Amino acid sequence: MTIELIAISVSCLIMTLYLTAYINTVGIPASISATYYNTEKKWLFPSTIATTGLCALMPLLNNTPESYQFVAFFIVAATLFVASAPAFRDDMIGKVHGVSAAVLGICALAWLILTSGCPWLAIVGICVAIIDIKHFLFWIEVGLLYNLFIDLIKIVVMNG
Repeated sequence: MTIELIAISVSCLIMTLYLTAYINTVGIPASISATYYNTEKKWLFPSTIATTGLCALMPLLNNTPESYQFVAFFIVAATLFVASAPAFRDDMIGKVHGVSAAVLGICALAWLILTSGCPWLAIVGICVAIIDIKHFLFWIEVGLLYNLFIDLIKIVVMNG
């Protein structure tokens, strides 16, 4: 339990530091993926996304019931595909990125519903997105992402 709790906490911390630094420097992006285009160091976005996904891999797989463990696997796999195809405005790379991001979002929502019922923080993200339409996708992504982090931490602690 301790190693899994550390891994998911590191995953959450890395993403939080990345997004906080970006927002403080550039402002709220249209989406998390859009940060790739507005950073000088292009390796930051894929490194952050891949590290976040890999740190969450074992806690997700170990704390998801076997009958729908494939959903947890697809969350991490899609995360790694998003990280490997960061330039979503390019034609071919954009297709890989877009499909991967869609799979990630659908699987994250499915995992949240299957493991904890109502994805409250994701719903809050949707509400904020409706109010701040300019950053619509960003708020939905943040709601799903942090709902996943919080629920996974709760599940790891309860299972431990």
